[in-house]
Amino acid sequence: MGQPSGNRNTIELLARLMGAGWTIALSIAGGTGGGFWLDRQFDTSPVLTLVGLAVGIVVAFAGMIRILNAMWNGNPDGSADGPEDGDR
Repeated sequence: MGQPSGNRNTIELLARLMGAGWTIALSIAGGTGGGFWLDRQFDTSPVLTLVGLAVGIVVAFAGMIRILNAMWNGNPDGSADGPEDGDR
C-alpha cells in the first residue's frame, strides 16, 4: 500500500524547503569564498571578501524569493514564471 497523499505533500514541501536552504547556503558561501580568493590574489583584504558576501546575500535572497514564489504558485518545475502567450 502507498503512502497517503498528505505525507507525500509534506515530503515534497520539505524537499523544496531544503533546496531553498541549499540555495541560500551555497550562494553566500560561494560569494564569500570568491571574494576571499580575490582578496588573496590582489592583496585587498577584506574589501573583496565583504563585496563577495554582499553579492552572495543578494543572490541568495533573489533565489529564495524565486523558490518560495514557485512553491506558493504551485509550479512543479520550480520556476516562478507565469504562462506565456502561447501556453494558454
